[in-house]
Parts: sequence; C-alpha cells; structure tokens
Amino acid sequence: MAAREINTYGVEMRSSVWVPHLAAGLFTLLSILLVTLLWRKLGAIADPGLMLVLTVALTTYMAGGMPGMLSAGIVLVCSFIMFSHPLYLFRYNELDYRQVMVIVIACPLVALLVGSLKEQIDQLKKLTGENGKLKTDVRQHEALKEAYHLCEQRFNIITDNVEGYAVFMLDLNGVVVNWNAGAERLLGYGQKEIIGQNCSRFFTQEDVLSKTPEHILNLARFSGHTAKDDWTVRKGGTPFRAQIAATALRNSAGSPIGFLMVTRDLGQFPRDLPQGQKPR
Repeated sequence: MAAREINTYGVEMRSSVWVPHLAAGLFTLLSILLVTLLWRKLGAIADPGLMLVLTVALTTYMAGGMPGMLSAGIVLVCSFIMFSHPLYLFRYNELDYRQVMVIVIACPLVALLVGSLKEQIDQLKKLTGENGKLKTDVRQHEALKEAYHLCEQRFNIITDNVEGYAVFMLDLNGVVVNWNAGAERLLGYGQKEIIGQNCSRFFTQEDVLSKTPEHILNLARFSGHTAKDDWTVRKGGTPFRAQIAATALRNSAGSPIGFLMVTRDLGQFPRDLPQGQKPR
C-alpha cells in the first residue's frame, strides 16, 4: 500500500513538472501560427520577429526559465521555416535573413533574462510571504507576552494583599521561581535572595533529613494536589505552625511543569476554632 502511494506521488510529481513545458509549447505554437497568419496572409504586422520575441518573453515569465528556453527553441526552429522563401525552403532574402539572425540571438537571451527576473520575483514573493508570517508571529508573541504580563500582575496583586499566606511557584526540582510581597511578609525572604533557592529552607532540619519537601512535591506531582499541617521556618530560623499545600502545574499536554505552593500561618488563622468564633 505504501509503495503504491509513493509510486502515485512520484507520477504526480513528474506530471506536474511537465505541465508548464507542455503549456509553454502549445502557447508558443499557437502564437507562431497566429503571427504567420497575420504576417503572410493578412499583412497586418510588419515585424513578425518582434512578436515572436515577445512570445518567448511572455511564455518565460508565465511558465518559468526552462519552459521559456523550450519556447525559444520552438521559435528558432519555426522561424527558419517561416522566414524562408514560399517556394524554396531555407532560402532567404537579405531582410528575412537578418530577422532570422535577430531571432536566433534575441530569443535565448530574452528567455535567460526573463527567466532570471522571474526567479528573482518568485524569491521576492517568498521572502515577502515569510516576512509577513514573521510579523504575524511577532504580533502573536507580543499579544501572548502582554497576556502573560497581565496574568502575572493580577496574580501578584492577589497574593500581595492576602494576609497570613505565602503563595509562590516552584520548578519541578522545588526551586523557587516566583516570589511576591505576601510571601516575603510571612517567610521573611526578599525576592533577590530567595529566587533560585530550594524550598527545603522553609522546612525544619528534621523534615529536610526525612525528605518531607520531596515527599510533598511527589504527592502533588502524581495526585495533583496535597496539603498537610507542619512546622515551617521563617528567615532567621523562627518556626511556626502552618498548613502547607502544593498543587502541580501542567502544560497543555498534561505534563507537570512546576508547582504552586501555598503556606498558611495557622497561628494567625487557627483551624480548630469553636463554632461561631472568628479569628482575631
């Protein structure tokens, strides 16, 4: 089945290659017949050579360089017959001989020049199309960048104004990649000193030795979300009870790309309050 498809594709490719040559040949023959009729029979044109050169130029521009050379070859062969004496083939008077020589020289040159021009125009169109696509990609990138900036700005506004919570992002290895004022208030670290550091510094030495940070992130990675109450350490080593929640962040394919970690100060918001009592 695959071999048949490849064979069919090859036949189609060969057919598409020969179509411009066939069209150029037919167009050139029809033009020669029309020029001959207008010149020999009707006397409507005085310079058939110019019309033949224009035929080669038009064919080359429409079909390309190689079909144009084919058109030039057809014109050369037919001109030897068309300009010869009506009764004596390949015999010419001085004027007709000069026209034949002009056609012999001009047609290949015109085909080469117009073919080169056609190639440059096609290349320019291709570059223009690629440039337009690049501009579209740049505009889309700028729009996505602006949307990302707005989302990040909204996220920071929310997290900066929530008291008693630290909301920040980690990569897959638990390294801090996003920080905000709310996290700085609760945990004490500035953005410059904590970005690039591992989240294990928010846990006690015992939790680090027992690999509690890795355990929390692995649970979030496989279950999507996890939360537990544990001791958390502020900058300077001050511990406090907190609820630690981690949520896996995933891309469009569903693969994890990082984590969102939320730390809530249970001393500021105790969980077990009597019914109806509000936190102070």
